[in-house]
Amino acid sequence: MNLDACTFRRNIAELNKPFLRDVVEFVYRKHLERENKLRWGDKTPGYIKIIPQLANMFSDSQFIHLLRDGRDVTRSFQALRWHGPWLHDNARDWIEAMKYNTRWKCSPLATRIFQLRYEDLVLDTEKTVRNVCSFLGEQFEPQMLSWQEIVGRLVPPREAHIHGKLTHRPNPADVHRWKREMTAHKIFVCEAFMGRHLERFGYERRFKNILWEPMFRLTRWYCHAVLPIVSLNAKVFRFFRNGLSRQPKHNGPFGVRGQP
Repeated sequence: MNLDACTFRRNIAELNKPFLRDVVEFVYRKHLERENKLRWGDKTPGYIKIIPQLANMFSDSQFIHLLRDGRDVTRSFQALRWHGPWLHDNARDWIEAMKYNTRWKCSPLATRIFQLRYEDLVLDTEKTVRNVCSFLGEQFEPQMLSWQEIVGRLVPPREAHIHGKLTHRPNPADVHRWKREMTAHKIFVCEAFMGRHLERFGYERRFKNILWEPMFRLTRWYCHAVLPIVSLNAKVFRFFRNGLSRQPKHNGPFGVRGQP
């Protein structure tokens, strides 16, 4: 955020009995002053777990929950090895977020949360952004749709590698990629774990017949009970294989096997 650490410590030390909110907002308000803006936001996925605490800390806060098809999220996580090689492990974050979202939707906080679909944002960007502005009570500005030119200035170099797509416009090809890029087997595993959440949030299921439920239960059991053993055995095998491959080779008496 281009704040000098010494200046930050000095300014915070001058506050009279500050709360956590005061310390957090100090950083953002300095940023607002530089950018000539009136309002700040923070996009951190983990906040889905602590919305009641944030709502209490920031009494005038509003929340936007960005929803995306869980199969696309899981496919992306697995490609990055976010939670290792197994598909069901990479589905965990999405499933947990959906559980929290369902909880908050049934609470008094529901009116402060805007449900924003990734698919709508990509396929009809301007309309969706206008809806977000309406929820926030902010005026829509055309430059909200033209951010690519300033990404290099706003994103620090140390984080550029994880925000590569910020310089691109929304791409319709990123919607429902699971239909083109996942095998039937992978789709089945995903839906075995997240099927009811997909339905609850209006996403179609490929394996929606109730007759699949016994196989779903078996798949969940296999992933939780059997795969860890398979994974452990594979690690042990690789450990011994790599150890053997590092052993020195025995050559003939003159230095080269089979040569006098």
